[in-house]
Amino acid sequence: MEIKKTSNSILGYIKSISKLLPYSESQKAPVLLELQEDVRIAMESSDKRPPSVVFGVPTEVARNISISYDWGTTPARWTIRVLASIIDFSIIIGLFVFFGFTRIILSDFQLDALKWHDLNIPFGFFFISIPIFGFILVYFIVCEYVYSTTIGKKILGLLVVDESGIKITWTQSFIRNITKVPFLTSFLPFDFFLGILSEKTRGRQQRVLDFIAGTIVVKQSKNIR
Repeated sequence: MEIKKTSNSILGYIKSISKLLPYSESQKAPVLLELQEDVRIAMESSDKRPPSVVFGVPTEVARNISISYDWGTTPARWTIRVLASIIDFSIIIGLFVFFGFTRIILSDFQLDALKWHDLNIPFGFFFISIPIFGFILVYFIVCEYVYSTTIGKKILGLLVVDESGIKITWTQSFIRNITKVPFLTSFLPFDFFLGILSEKTRGRQQRVLDFIAGTIVVKQSKNIR
């Protein structure tokens, strides 16, 4: 019973580390199997302490693994990043068009403007604009946090990762995507431009917000070992 409990503890620990590595399962498998064996050996002489106490917390272990192995990634060039943004924003524009047609259809019902604090707020503001704003937040912030990529980046083989190579946090995802939120998108070109100008100084192809968030965009090799 004790052996099974220890085994489950190790497997749960390895799973936590795996979730922090944004690479394919085939890439991670041999690395994690080796780590699992090392943790098992370490725990045998640890007086039954938890794996995180014996071997380190999952975040730190994931960082060390990410830095120590070649995952077949290289810093993404500006051109391919811009192309990925064009694909992503094309999807968003498509959503605008879709909701635009929806608004025309809804207008046939002659729905009155909604009143809020003595202001006339068009029906479309709530049922068209807000869903679009919500979609943009979900599309960029949530997708990059959960999947480390978006549709545009996925098509071009790009990943958004922490500077150490692990998955980014909610805070990092929000910071790097803040200029993609409506009313702030006009600052996005400047974010890119300033990043390009400061590339030689910082030695990395990072937008200013990437630098602040501690994130980088990498391209995955098609021929991954």
